[in-house]
Amino acid sequence: MRKNTFIRFILSNLGWLAASLALALVIWIAAKMDSNPVQQDEIKSVPVAADAILLPDGYVLASAPPSTVTAIVRAERSEWNLLLPGDILITADLTEQVNQPGEYRVELEAEVASPLHGRVVALRPSSLVLQVDEQAEARMAIQVVVSREPPLGYTYPPDLACEETEVVVRGSAAKVADVARIEARLNLSNDRNPTTKTVNLTAVRESELSFRSTDLELTPASVECFVDIQTREGVTPVEVLPDRGGTSPPEGYLFEGYTDIAPNTVGVTGSQDAIQAMNQVIKTTRIDLSAHTETFTTEVPLVLPDGVSLVTENQLVSVTVLISPVRGNREFQDVPVEITGLDQTLYRATGLVETVTVNIAGPLIQLPDRENVRVLVDLSGLSPGNHQVEPEGLIMGEGGDDMTISVIPAQISVTIEALNPTPSPSPEATVLPAGRSRE
Repeated sequence: MRKNTFIRFILSNLGWLAASLALALVIWIAAKMDSNPVQQDEIKSVPVAADAILLPDGYVLASAPPSTVTAIVRAERSEWNLLLPGDILITADLTEQVNQPGEYRVELEAEVASPLHGRVVALRPSSLVLQVDEQAEARMAIQVVVSREPPLGYTYPPDLACEETEVVVRGSAAKVADVARIEARLNLSNDRNPTTKTVNLTAVRESELSFRSTDLELTPASVECFVDIQTREGVTPVEVLPDRGGTSPPEGYLFEGYTDIAPNTVGVTGSQDAIQAMNQVIKTTRIDLSAHTETFTTEVPLVLPDGVSLVTENQLVSVTVLISPVRGNREFQDVPVEITGLDQTLYRATGLVETVTVNIAGPLIQLPDRENVRVLVDLSGLSPGNHQVEPEGLIMGEGGDDMTISVIPAQISVTIEALNPTPSPSPEATVLPAGRSRE
């Protein structure tokens, strides 16, 4: 009997129970949305990977798609704080459209990568126009090219070869047909001994322009090349030594050395006794500094002893000579302080020191005379009262750009007074009624 009564009670209140559960759910959702609201914003620079463009077998992209797009994403705030451009996955499916080479427009699709949650509302741009071509393949020989020669005095065999001698080139039919050769480029500029190098292969057009690494697929993409570096017979490398022949810049300027000596090493050949007497250096002809007051670059020939010649005949050497002005400093005492920015019809300045000391450092030849040094104190905008101000040292005329000016003291006191101060209002007299007196 009790069981039947309980069931009847449940059935009679089922509507209230459902309403209570629904209300509780609404309250929970509202609370969750209030603490973690859904927001919509854009994520820029979302990458579009080439392998995300789906094509039927036998076809490839003739040109690379745009590298990035902008995604409009809707997600809870907690998810937004974690989203990065790489978390948006872009795809474009052309498998059903492409049946011959040509230009195709495809709509982009996007989703938020798991385990993050969100919805991509829109993309900008939302579609791409892509050029599609048939895939082609060719087998080509690898040509070894020395991009930078070894140091002077070293050489290598003329018949360089790598571990692999051929490469398979894959890509669009138009690009594969445009490949003139495949190069393995060797930089030997720092090699003085036999060496093995691993180098990436480069596809080159007839126009000598290189393909980008993403334009074609090369198999293998890199090769190992052995180079038998040997000492070059009969050629001795010597270091270039600039020679100023004892000359110096004009008075007030300083020679600070050489830089950018190119080339800094040359090769010589000839009498071994004469080459040995050179002590591994070769001087330039005299570089005269007597008329130079700033850094300059010049090309000069080299001085060769009898019986010795350059491997590159009549070679000139470029030398940059560093010249700077001699720096010094001067101190000027009792320099008058001048006031500026004060309306002297309304205000006056008192308590200001009359003179200060000025120290100026810079190129010795440009240091000013005393009559060209001034010190100003700018009082513009200051109200009546006591103030701490900074005096400013100035050099009149030209030549002050490379100077450092310091004023001692760096701060001075000044009092600004109004010439016609506004009088303070007098207290109003209090009139008492008749018969009353002040207590």
